[in-house]
Amino acid sequence: MRPQRTFWEKATAIHVFCQQGEFRGGERFSRHWHDLIRLDHAGIAEIAIADRVLALAVAGHKSMFFPEKAAAGELIDYVAAVSGGLRLVPSDTPLASLSLDYARMLDDGLLMGDAEAFENLLEQCRDLEARANKVK
Repeated sequence: MRPQRTFWEKATAIHVFCQQGEFRGGERFSRHWHDLIRLDHAGIAEIAIADRVLALAVAGHKSMFFPEKAAAGELIDYVAAVSGGLRLVPSDTPLASLSLDYARMLDDGLLMGDAEAFENLLEQCRDLEARANKVK
Protein backbone atom coordinates (compact mmCIF):
# COMPACT_ATOMS: atom_id res chain seq x y z
CA MET A 1 0.00 0.00 0.00
CA ARG A 2 1.32 3.44 -0.86
CA PRO A 3 2.13 5.55 2.20
CA GLN A 4 -0.28 8.24 0.99
CA ARG A 5 -3.11 5.73 1.15
CA THR A 6 -1.94 4.65 4.60
CA PHE A 7 -2.25 8.30 5.63
CA TRP A 8 -5.89 8.48 4.53
CA GLU A 9 -6.75 5.06 5.95
CA LYS A 10 -5.41 6.09 9.36
CA ALA A 11 -6.85 9.61 9.21
CA THR A 12 -10.34 8.29 8.46
CA ALA A 13 -10.02 5.63 11.19
CA ILE A 14 -9.14 8.41 13.63
CA HIS A 15 -12.06 10.45 12.33
CA VAL A 16 -14.41 7.55 13.08
CA PHE A 17 -13.07 7.31 16.64
CA CYS A 18 -13.61 11.05 17.11
CA GLN A 19 -17.21 10.67 15.88
CA GLN A 20 -17.98 7.57 17.96
CA GLY A 21 -16.08 8.48 21.09
CA GLU A 22 -14.91 4.97 21.88
CA PHE A 23 -12.44 2.32 20.81
CA ARG A 24 -14.14 -0.47 18.90
CA GLY A 25 -11.31 -2.83 18.40
CA GLY A 26 -9.52 -3.15 21.66
CA GLU A 27 -6.46 -1.42 22.93
CA ARG A 28 -3.49 0.19 21.23
CA PHE A 29 -5.60 2.24 18.87
CA SER A 30 -3.54 5.33 19.72
CA ARG A 31 -0.82 3.99 17.43
CA HIS A 32 -2.75 5.56 14.55
CA TRP A 33 -2.16 9.08 15.91
CA HIS A 34 1.53 8.29 16.35
CA ASP A 35 1.77 6.86 12.83
CA LEU A 36 -0.06 9.82 11.32
CA ILE A 37 2.41 12.28 12.82
CA ARG A 38 5.34 10.16 11.64
CA LEU A 39 3.86 10.21 8.12
CA ASP A 40 3.57 13.98 8.42
CA HIS A 41 7.21 14.31 9.53
CA ALA A 42 8.25 12.26 6.49
CA GLY A 43 6.40 14.59 4.09
CA ILE A 44 3.77 11.97 3.22
CA ALA A 45 0.84 13.88 4.72
CA GLU A 46 1.36 16.89 2.47
CA ILE A 47 1.42 14.69 -0.63
CA ALA A 48 -1.64 12.71 0.53
CA ILE A 49 -3.66 15.82 1.37
CA ALA A 50 -2.99 17.23 -2.09
CA ASP A 51 -4.09 13.98 -3.77
CA ARG A 52 -7.84 14.54 -3.95
CA VAL A 53 -8.40 11.51 -6.19
CA LEU A 54 -6.83 9.25 -3.58
CA ALA A 55 -8.67 10.89 -0.67
CA LEU A 56 -12.02 10.43 -2.41
CA ALA A 57 -11.14 6.85 -3.41
CA VAL A 58 -10.43 5.95 0.23
CA ALA A 59 -13.64 7.69 1.31
CA GLY A 60 -15.66 5.82 -1.32
CA HIS A 61 -14.13 2.48 -0.39
CA LYS A 62 -14.78 2.97 3.31
CA SER A 63 -18.32 4.18 2.66
CA MET A 64 -19.05 1.02 0.73
CA PHE A 65 -17.22 -1.60 2.80
CA PHE A 66 -16.85 -0.06 6.27
CA PRO A 67 -19.92 2.07 7.02
CA GLU A 68 -19.85 3.35 10.59
CA LYS A 69 -22.27 5.31 12.73
CA ALA A 70 -21.40 8.26 14.92
CA ALA A 71 -22.31 8.33 18.61
CA ALA A 72 -25.67 9.96 17.81
CA GLY A 73 -26.51 7.21 15.32
CA GLU A 74 -26.05 9.00 12.01
CA LEU A 75 -23.90 7.46 9.30
CA ILE A 76 -20.36 8.84 9.17
CA ASP A 77 -19.76 10.68 5.90
CA TYR A 78 -16.23 9.80 4.79
CA VAL A 79 -16.42 12.07 1.75
CA ALA A 80 -17.18 15.02 4.02
CA ALA A 81 -14.30 13.94 6.26
CA VAL A 82 -11.76 14.10 3.44
CA SER A 83 -13.33 17.27 2.02
CA GLY A 84 -12.87 19.74 4.86
CA GLY A 85 -14.56 17.98 7.79
CA LEU A 86 -11.77 15.77 9.15
CA ARG A 87 -11.48 15.40 12.92
CA LEU A 88 -8.21 14.12 14.32
CA VAL A 89 -8.52 15.23 17.95
CA PRO A 90 -11.29 13.83 20.15
CA SER A 91 -12.83 15.68 23.07
CA ASP A 92 -13.59 14.98 26.72
CA THR A 93 -14.02 11.30 27.66
CA PRO A 94 -12.68 9.91 24.37
CA LEU A 95 -9.61 12.11 24.81
CA ALA A 96 -9.02 10.63 28.27
CA SER A 97 -9.32 7.10 26.84
CA LEU A 98 -6.87 7.97 24.09
CA SER A 99 -4.41 9.42 26.60
CA LEU A 100 -4.56 6.28 28.73
CA ASP A 101 -4.13 4.01 25.69
CA TYR A 102 -1.14 6.08 24.52
CA ALA A 103 0.46 5.97 27.97
CA ARG A 104 0.10 2.19 28.05
CA MET A 105 1.73 1.90 24.63
CA LEU A 106 4.63 4.07 25.80
CA ASP A 107 5.01 2.04 28.99
CA ASP A 108 5.03 -1.19 26.99
CA GLY A 109 7.72 0.19 24.65
CA LEU A 110 5.55 -0.28 21.57
CA LEU A 111 6.27 3.06 19.92
CA MET A 112 9.64 3.01 18.23
CA GLY A 113 12.09 5.88 18.42
CA ASP A 114 11.40 9.12 20.17
CA ALA A 115 7.67 8.95 20.78
CA GLU A 116 5.94 12.30 21.15
CA ALA A 117 4.64 13.44 24.50
CA PHE A 118 0.85 13.11 24.38
CA GLU A 119 0.13 16.86 24.45
CA ASN A 120 2.70 17.44 21.71
CA LEU A 121 1.11 14.67 19.66
CA LEU A 122 -2.31 16.31 20.00
CA GLU A 123 -0.96 19.73 19.04
CA GLN A 124 0.60 18.27 15.90
CA CYS A 125 -2.68 16.49 15.10
CA ARG A 126 -4.60 19.77 15.50
CA ASP A 127 -2.21 21.40 13.04
CA LEU A 128 -2.49 18.47 10.62
CA GLU A 129 -6.29 18.55 10.89
CA ALA A 130 -6.32 22.26 10.04
CA ARG A 131 -4.05 21.73 7.02
CA ALA A 132 -6.12 18.78 5.76
CA ASN A 133 -9.38 20.72 6.15
CA LYS A 134 -8.13 23.64 4.04
CA VAL A 135 -8.19 21.41 0.94
CA LYS A 136 -11.70 20.72 -0.33
